[in-house]
Amino acid sequence: MDMHDRDKFGPPDDTPILPWFSGAYAHGFVALHPFFAVEGLDPKTCEHGTLVLSGSEVPAALGLLEWADEEAANRRVGKDINLEGVDGAAKRYGRQVSWRTICQQADFADHCELDQALRTSIGGLRHGLADAAKSDRLSSYCSQHGIFPPNEGRFEPLMQTNLATVFRRAGNNRLIVGDEFGDDEGLVDISLLEQGELWDEMAELPQYGVKRLIAPDRSLLAWVHWDSFYTLILGKAEAFQDLKIASMFEGFWCSQETQTYWLTQPCIPLVE
Repeated sequence: MDMHDRDKFGPPDDTPILPWFSGAYAHGFVALHPFFAVEGLDPKTCEHGTLVLSGSEVPAALGLLEWADEEAANRRVGKDINLEGVDGAAKRYGRQVSWRTICQQADFADHCELDQALRTSIGGLRHGLADAAKSDRLSSYCSQHGIFPPNEGRFEPLMQTNLATVFRRAGNNRLIVGDEFGDDEGLVDISLLEQGELWDEMAELPQYGVKRLIAPDRSLLAWVHWDSFYTLILGKAEAFQDLKIASMFEGFWCSQETQTYWLTQPCIPLVE
């Protein structure tokens, strides 16, 4: 697999990230997707987050897609703000709430345990690793305090401006944007990503969502895993000079052993 393909697909789940790229990137930073609050918005009256469905629950009288549409419609009942409205408000007015704060106030030992709760909530963990009690505790805490949990598998609205800043600071006026598998990919002016609009609403960007940002010289890559609550930022040593990534995102630096599913590995402390 050449480097272009590696940038497309990312490493397998059980493979250390940096070695998988065969030395192409010297550093990797795991930027955690932030929790957030918006003044005047109550999460209980807003449509937000992944609609979790199980194929085993499909009624015999309905097809899978018809049932999914019906469940999505049911979720919208009684909600004052739809998904797009929440995302727009988050990007313009959202106040970030750190994972560190949630851990301290909701009694999670560390960000790995908090990640376990989040991924349990979307059905993203296998039996034996999922923890429903932690997921319920997190949901209850967020509901009580008017906090929206993050979403998985996308560049979060609250992070989009800073992601564009990372590439601009590294000397890129243009960058490659791509969907999850590289089927829809193109070179755009970075000023497009610096606007206040949501990236998913821009006709110039991939129709099914931006999942990868790549410097034209392949010196810098930002990538999201489809069911994880973080953005991975990888770069050559020279590309990372003076970027101060840890001042823009909460997270931690990858070791040579860090895998995509770092939840199951010894916890690397968050950057202070």
